[in-house]
Amino acid sequence: MIRLPSHMMFVSAVVVTALCSIDPFSARAGAGRCDPIASATDPACRPRPIDLVICLDTSGSMEGLIDSARARLWDIVRSLASARPTPQLRVGLITYGSPNVSTASNGWLVKQTDLTTDLDSVYAKMMAIRTNGGDEFVGWSLRRAIDWMQWSNDPSALKMIFIAGNESADQASEVFNFRYVGEDAGRRGITINAIYCGDRNAGVHERWDQVPACGGTYTAIDMACGTVQIATPHDRTLLELNMKLNATYVPYGAAGEAGFRRQYEQDANAERVGVASIASRAEAKATALYQNAHWDLVDSVKEGKVAVKDVDASDLPAAMQAMSVGEREAHVQTQARARADVQARIAEISAAREKFLDDARAQASGGKQALDEAMLAAIRAQAEAKGFKFD
Repeated sequence: MIRLPSHMMFVSAVVVTALCSIDPFSARAGAGRCDPIASATDPACRPRPIDLVICLDTSGSMEGLIDSARARLWDIVRSLASARPTPQLRVGLITYGSPNVSTASNGWLVKQTDLTTDLDSVYAKMMAIRTNGGDEFVGWSLRRAIDWMQWSNDPSALKMIFIAGNESADQASEVFNFRYVGEDAGRRGITINAIYCGDRNAGVHERWDQVPACGGTYTAIDMACGTVQIATPHDRTLLELNMKLNATYVPYGAAGEAGFRRQYEQDANAERVGVASIASRAEAKATALYQNAHWDLVDSVKEGKVAVKDVDASDLPAAMQAMSVGEREAHVQTQARARADVQARIAEISAAREKFLDDARAQASGGKQALDEAMLAAIRAQAEAKGFKFD
């Protein structure tokens, strides 16, 4: 039985009365997905993999980099959701320069997550990262990013590594030289992008401009730019809609309670980072890239992973256990329609919010580039080279 903490119990009783007329399982509002039949036969409709591995330097001087990643992850997800065909996004996370949680024999590296569609798990790991003094081995980190991750075998997949730091890229090159690692990445169709945290010329002096491989980019960023939180007139509405969105989730099975709880916890984490971060997370949650079929019955049915009639009553929330199979199916359909309606509303508010932010961010940055801007520019260029288009 799914037992939820008392402060979450109200969710099963929430009813969103405005329902979309569209079939909730044919498309996610604002996501631009094709219907299931077209997706099976039309290559332009079939979701295509994007594998994105982020390698973050966690040495003592990199607190600003970590904060930037926490503040802007959901902006990256939201922006990627505008790609066509719809991406099947997986994100992996590696930290390096971490003597408090790793060993010298392992290059001071930690595999925080494998490539996964569970973005809440990635964000939870990102929020738990702590900086400490240590050696930062770029080549070693890239070697492990290639070897540790379960990269897609789909020939149409876009596979990228972003490595960010600010020390010499040649440290420990006698063990793993980033130049040779880059050659292997190219053979495997993995693009390496380098982000230097500091002055561009300083990064060139530290050989970061030589790190990119297989068409990758070198960028220098100001870490502080990524942490700026800009409030907009639309944030409160997005937060209210985010709560309504959460109310449409139906946790089930062994992973249900943990997944449902993690969703709320990562909302709270984003809110602690700042109002801009939780608003961006709400926007990202309304896209096709935020899916939780491994614990949410609505997503699982939508993705064709399970049928409601096949789910044991003991694996359902208490409110559903007394229902007949027909009532359960109707309940899941109702939740799906309610979700589509909320997502459509979030998409409308998101468009207005992003228009407001465009000018505000340009003024706040003073022409300096932030982490998400550097990543998105590279992702868009490399995605378009693989045949993706952006709205």
